[in-house]
Amino acid sequence: MRINKVLIGMLLIMSFVLGACGSGAQQPAASNEKVTITVWDYYGEATPIKPLIEGFQKENPNITVQYEALDWDTTLEKLNVVTTGGTPPDVVTTDMTWIPKFAALGGFTDLKPLSGGKLNGEAWDQAYTPGGLEAITYKDQIVAALYDFDVYALYYRADLLEQKGLQVPKTWDELKDVSLKLAEGDKYLYQWGADTFHGSQWIYENGGDLLSADNKTVVFNSPEAVAATQTYLDLLTNKSAIYWGADQGERIQGIKDGRIAMFSDGPYNMGIMKSAAPEMAGKWKVALHPYGKQPGSYLGGTGLAIPAQAKQKEAAWKFIEYAMRVENQIGVYTYAGAAPALTAALQSPEVNVADPYFGGQKPFDVFLEAMKTAKHFPYVRQWNDIDVAFSTAMEQIGLGQKPVKDALDEAAAIATDALSK
Repeated sequence: MRINKVLIGMLLIMSFVLGACGSGAQQPAASNEKVTITVWDYYGEATPIKPLIEGFQKENPNITVQYEALDWDTTLEKLNVVTTGGTPPDVVTTDMTWIPKFAALGGFTDLKPLSGGKLNGEAWDQAYTPGGLEAITYKDQIVAALYDFDVYALYYRADLLEQKGLQVPKTWDELKDVSLKLAEGDKYLYQWGADTFHGSQWIYENGGDLLSADNKTVVFNSPEAVAATQTYLDLLTNKSAIYWGADQGERIQGIKDGRIAMFSDGPYNMGIMKSAAPEMAGKWKVALHPYGKQPGSYLGGTGLAIPAQAKQKEAAWKFIEYAMRVENQIGVYTYAGAAPALTAALQSPEVNVADPYFGGQKPFDVFLEAMKTAKHFPYVRQWNDIDVAFSTAMEQIGLGQKPVKDALDEAAAIATDALSK
């Protein structure tokens, strides 16, 4: 990690000590020094990042923000390049599923020394839920500021349940019963997702996991995991669910034409539904996803990170801290329709409001509750290989190409091999 040169001997000594401690933090620039920071943002058109720039620069006239809008794939591709060479940005929006790789490679700056242990004057463990803080922590380093979060809950057609006199399912047995009674041929089905996000949720809900607690052993083929995945598959077998893979296109079409009446996904989907299916306002609601032994969900979202080789770390941290103010976190919802990660913002009246699209309920109450028991994916540098192996198994299971145990055992063997390298 680079440390700026300073002019005075004492500051040189201080810089050396900080570098020896592995902080990677630069010393504050002189008050009249003008700097430019580069920000990479993958949010797209409805970004909550870009609207912050004018106010930040007005408050910090010596810092110029060079903003670059990139899509998700391009951001990941460019991060892969600048981790080993090239010119990195000073701030980057990072998907939380990228952290296992980049943190393990030392690609992100530890924010603890830069922040002095606080985020806008509040201790990190007070600003976030325990799960939120764990998601941005790698080997006792805070490698990103969690900006928005993603956990899965059950979206369901409240109007159909009411018409048929059905209660919202809370257990897997109840989900089986309700989904069967909702289904009418190829309509009003539970969406079956053949990916790690949905597959892991069912495993978590049965007391299982993807890797052991020490991240050294693959366990997504344990008895708990096999039983959970089999229960998930049963929804397809009894024709109360619809397989939804890449060939089926965007889910919103299945929502609009009535094929999908229940599905599991995160809070960002609320904005998609409101903009793409306004005619369905008042028909949908959200609840905790039914479970076997315990509630569970994958935990993801977007973090704001400072690459390890960034040149303007102090200025970059100022921008991140500005973005993480409660009033600016509220913009994550108002601009992007996503769930702000700060607990104070999520509970604010501007965000946690009665939503007429969802029958007047306060949906963020549900997602905040789900976040309490959610788990981020294992932070190991081989995560991409493990993810591919597991998601491939889920596709094989969902398409009826292999029995549950065979598919998971074969995927576990591949993942174990990857983990050993």
